Amino acid sequence: MTFSSPGQQHGQVLPLALVLLVAVAATTFYMFNSGQLVQEKLRLTNTADAVAYSAGVFEARMLNYDAYTNRAIIANQIAIGQAVGLASWAKYMGTSADNIGPYLYLIPYVGPALKAAMDHVASIMEIFTSALAAAIPLHDTAIQALALSQQVMHGPGDSVALGNRLAVMQRVARENDPEAVVDPVPISDDFIGFTRNHESREERRRMGRVVSDSRESFLRSRNWNFGLVVLCTGIQLRKRGGTELIDLADGWKSMDTLSAHRYRIRRFSCRRSERPIGYGTAFSDEDLPDSAYSYSGSRSTNPRASRRADSGEGIAEGFDPAPSTIGGGAIPTFKELSSRALEMDDPVTQLTIRVTKAAGDQRYSGGASLIRPQGRLELYDGAHSGGQSAAAARVEVFFERPDAGNPRHPDRNELGSLFNPYWQVRLAPITPAERLMAQLRQGGLQLP
Repeated sequence: MTFSSPGQQHGQVLPLALVLLVAVAATTFYMFNSGQLVQEKLRLTNTADAVAYSAGVFEARMLNYDAYTNRAIIANQIAIGQAVGLASWAKYMGTSADNIGPYLYLIPYVGPALKAAMDHVASIMEIFTSALAAAIPLHDTAIQALALSQQVMHGPGDSVALGNRLAVMQRVARENDPEAVVDPVPISDDFIGFTRNHESREERRRMGRVVSDSRESFLRSRNWNFGLVVLCTGIQLRKRGGTELIDLADGWKSMDTLSAHRYRIRRFSCRRSERPIGYGTAFSDEDLPDSAYSYSGSRSTNPRASRRADSGEGIAEGFDPAPSTIGGGAIPTFKELSSRALEMDDPVTQLTIRVTKAAGDQRYSGGASLIRPQGRLELYDGAHSGGQSAAAARVEVFFERPDAGNPRHPDRNELGSLFNPYWQVRLAPITPAERLMAQLRQGGLQLP
């Protein structure tokens, strides 16, 4: 048996140690790169989510702004209707006082005092109607300013809104990662065309119906009867009046009438005659086409008083001519969901964005890190597809009432519109088609 001496084995372990050292170094660099890349990807993903969510919040605020301004327009429309209705009612009170006054002298002792009181009422009503006429241009100006603000916020073709949205996304990206870049053109975006101007007569009637349905009882009808008629004999006072939004778009007009109806038998038939007592009318614009409106039965029940109301003697003080306004109290052009959005069972607008970061700006061995492999260790320094990392995120803006889903009110479901400010935001999964588009932009088949 032959044995080698220890001196003959000296130095044979060195090659094995070198191989082991290279393996340890490669593993170290691999783990370093993997950890840094995971951290960079996580940071970029969080940035993409923040950018997408901020864009969704911006869109929701835009839609809620449209809803708030539409509600403010409706409120000012109702205010114009109230002013017109009160003006015609005040004029009717004034003409009633003027027409009743001469007969008060027939009452002993208190007749002159009552006549003076009626004259005082008529004077007060003239001052009151003048103040109401002055209020109408203020509300009309507010309506026009609100409608104009919608156009300014959106811009032609939503250009202003989209520009501001991109600025918000870029600012949020910088705040999360100064080296992150937001693609100026989203992967998918249907905010354009989600809303549009409603400017035709039929489209403006959509808001007009909301306004008309929001009228309180004073504007709808101011009717009452007083008197007794027995066997076609007697006298009955009939008060009729109402305020209408003409054609649900053009402007407001109001009429109030009071007539005494005398019943008597003549030539074996029951006859009725009308004697006008009070009448008044007011309007937000001249020559409104109101022939189809009876003003809660005024024209059919008190035709003679209604004709006087439409004449010069029946127009309220400050309304002849009509108050000087920009829009005449008409429903303006306003923002509402487009036909495509209104046809949806649950209107939703979505946006998918892409955020990138150049490989040279990332903290790993092949990027901005001070630790760099040399020699054969460069084999373990993976390259990015397209020279950058990318992350995509999707956001949806949807409509939901705060009390939706409340078991105590199961029927409180409302379709999305721009009449209530209940637009909210949620992040959503990216669709396969959007992921493929992001991969194609990346220049590869895998989205880092």
